[in-house]
Order: sequence, then C-alpha cells, then structure tokens
Amino acid sequence: MEKFRFKSEVWTSEYTGIRANTIHAFLKALRHVHEDVIYYHLYRNIFEFHYLPLDYANSFAYWMAENGYYVLAEKLSVIDPLQYTNLEDIRLDLIKVLEESDEDLDVLCDKPFYFIRAIRMAVDLNIEATDLKTFVEGIKKIGWHSLFYHMVTARLKLGKPINDFSRWLENIGEKQLAEEVSNINLWAHTLREVKGKLISIIERRLYAH
Repeated sequence: MEKFRFKSEVWTSEYTGIRANTIHAFLKALRHVHEDVIYYHLYRNIFEFHYLPLDYANSFAYWMAENGYYVLAEKLSVIDPLQYTNLEDIRLDLIKVLEESDEDLDVLCDKPFYFIRAIRMAVDLNIEATDLKTFVEGIKKIGWHSLFYHMVTARLKLGKPINDFSRWLENIGEKQLAEEVSNINLWAHTLREVKGKLISIIERRLYAH
C-alpha cells in the first residue's frame, strides 16, 4: 500500500519594499510581484483565522475597503484561493477585476498597501502512514503548519483541486472518506476544528465495524 508521508511548511514574512499609494500603482505591482506575495496576502487569512474581518477574505480586499473602494473590495473578496490550482491564475483574475473597474485608479489612497512575501520551505516530519490507523495517529501528532500544508498548499503543489489527505485516501480505495475530507469547509472552521473533524471522520470509518 502507498505510504503517506507527513510534511510541514515553514514560512516567514518579508517586506518586498514595494508600496502602493494608488489603485493604479497597486495594479502595476500586482502584475510583477513574486507569486509568493499573492500566496501571503490571499492564503494568510485561512491560516490565521480571524486575522481579517470575515467580510473581506484577503488583505487585498481589506485594503480596498479601508480606502473606500467597497465595490472592488467585494469583487476581490469573492475570489476563493481554494478554487485555484496555481497562483498565476489567481493573479490574472485579480488583475482582470482591477482592469475592468470604473474607479479612478490614480486617486491617492489614505492608507498605502505594503506588499509582503511569504518565504516558504517544506520539511519532512519523518511521520509515515500505511493504513487508516497510522494515518489518524499521524494527524493527531502534526501541528497547524503541517495541517495547512496538506489541506491547502498541496492544491498548488500538485496543480490539482484536491488536498493531500483526500488524494491518498482515494489511492487506497477510500473514495467516500476522501470526499468527506474534501468537503470540510476551511473558511467556516479554525484549523483546530478542522483537525478535530479529520480525526472524527477517519475514526468513525476505522471503528465502524
């Protein structure tokens, strides 16, 4: 049977030195910044639950709202990073929203936007699973960064709209269980709650007989 290797992702934030005082400057920077800048500003709120108001699901949208661009804030906020399999597609959709805006993009904003990059590195935790029992034991051991890596970042790593856990479960013939894991709403729950749901779902299947 295929083994599952638990990994984690260590990431720190780094200011890029790029600041935008207008929507036009923001758009210009967005076209060229490293994709890990997009990762930082769109995925951070999933990881750090309640970091931003729930009305605005990413810091791009939150900045727009802070400066009174509420329509743009709404349009950027509905872009769900979990529906994408690569960061460049997200970049293109963000750019499209701004390019199609009727707003005056050269008006000086009250608050500037600072572009931050996530410096990321994946690490092996030396924890393996060969069946459901060792799999759920592994989930109980891992921390939030590992959980986030396998549930979220894996979609970008694999270039597929499926998380690592569900992919492995499908590969060992647990298709229904894989679907249950995929259906966990990462926006509606903290990572602590997600971990609890994962354990509950797998143990229910494991001890069903």
